[in-house]
Order: sequence, then C-alpha cells, then structure tokens
Amino acid sequence: MKRALVLGGTTEARRVSGALVKAGYEVTLALKGLTHTPGVPAGVALRSGGFGGVAGLAAYVRDTQTHILIDATHPFAATMSWNAFHAARASSTRLYAVQRPGWTRRPGDLWQPIDTLKKAVQRLRHHPPRAVLLALGGQGAELFRTCPQHRFQARVLSNSKTDLATSAAHRWRGLEIQRLAHSPSTRQEMAGMRAFGADVMIVRNSGGRLSAKMEAARRLRLPVWVITRPPMPPVPTYPSPSALLQHLGHDTARL
Repeated sequence: MKRALVLGGTTEARRVSGALVKAGYEVTLALKGLTHTPGVPAGVALRSGGFGGVAGLAAYVRDTQTHILIDATHPFAATMSWNAFHAARASSTRLYAVQRPGWTRRPGDLWQPIDTLKKAVQRLRHHPPRAVLLALGGQGAELFRTCPQHRFQARVLSNSKTDLATSAAHRWRGLEIQRLAHSPSTRQEMAGMRAFGADVMIVRNSGGRLSAKMEAARRLRLPVWVITRPPMPPVPTYPSPSALLQHLGHDTARL
C-alpha cells in the first residue's frame, strides 16, 4: 500500500486525505497544532506537532517510507510550504500542493493590495484615526498594537482557540475582540460593520468561496486592504483535491 503524508490545517487537507484513503492510500494528516476537534476522515491517521524543520520532515518521510507528500496548508503558511519543498528534495519524495484559488476583484470592490501585514501596519501609522476591522482569522492582530491612534475590532468564532482569543498578551487598549457563535451571514456582517463604524477592513487573500465579509464590504463600499499571498515554491499545484486525484490517475467521480 502506498503511503501519503498530507500537511494540513485547511478544509482541503481533510478532503484530500479522505479521497486518498478511498483511492487506496495509507494516509497520515499532519496538523501543527490541534486547536479543536479536527474532523479527520475515517481511515486517516492524525499527527500533531511540528517535525523539527526541513531535516526532521525529510527524516520522517524516509523513516515512514512515504511515497508522496502533499502540501495542503493555508495559503499563508509559506514557511511550512518551503520546508516541504526542501524536505521532498532531500528525501527524493514526490511533492504536490493543493491550494484554493485566490479571490479576484469584482465590480464594486474597493480593494487595495498590500504585500504583507507589516506593510499594512506601517501604512496605518501615518493615517489619522480610523476604525479598522481586522478580518485575519484571529492571528496577526497583535502587530497593530503600534498604531494607538486607531480603534480595532477582531472577530473570532467562540470555539476558536487562537492566540488572539486566549492570550492577554495579544490584547491592548483600542482592540475589541468579538466572539461569534457561528460564521455570520452577509447581512449580519453588514450590520456588524455599521455598528462598529468601520472605515477600512484588512484581510488576507485566503481564497476559496468568497466570504460573507467580503460581500458585505462590497455592498457597503467599504475599502479593503487585501494582503497578497506570499511566494510559494515551484511545485505542481492543484486547485482542488479532485484535480490532484485526477492527476494521480484515479477515478474521482465516486469520491
């Protein structure tokens, strides 16, 4: 039986893990940190924690006689993607990536692309006071503590255990953390933006199905600073688990 190691954290990672099991692979799904019940598909082995960098990952792949390595990490997990690239080369293992397509601008979107969160922070330092909505999934908000003239709001799901939701060190005066019981609808996002008086929203281009917050921003004509994706290694990349499975030569119609 062929073995596959899926580096995950995304919905795509779980989907590709389950599809590979059905296609006859012995699959391990590696998550750097278990923040909540991961919902691992039946037949998939779960591994938590890091590998110890490139050398550790290469050694793991060799020791477990893994045939293919799949990078299905978050589009902004560049360090892990590059570690996988170098580990695959060191261990002579085939590496594929599954990455959801990024968002594209539509009529009515007031988007401004920015390379990194640090550049967004630098830009805000020179702006007069604003109400800034940090739609960053609970991570990265602490970088904005150096912009005290602004008001910030960050939203996290109530079942999230991100650093932002649990660590007092990541909170400061001027940051409001709003916990949500579930992902808001577009109408709820619009109401929340109005209630906060948002002047601008900052979001990473995570891609996939366009989120309610992006639709709400378009309808409200709210400016959005979109953090562009970091450069990724040159590996065969597929937009979905099905596309990868088709490349591997399996019939995915029933998966």
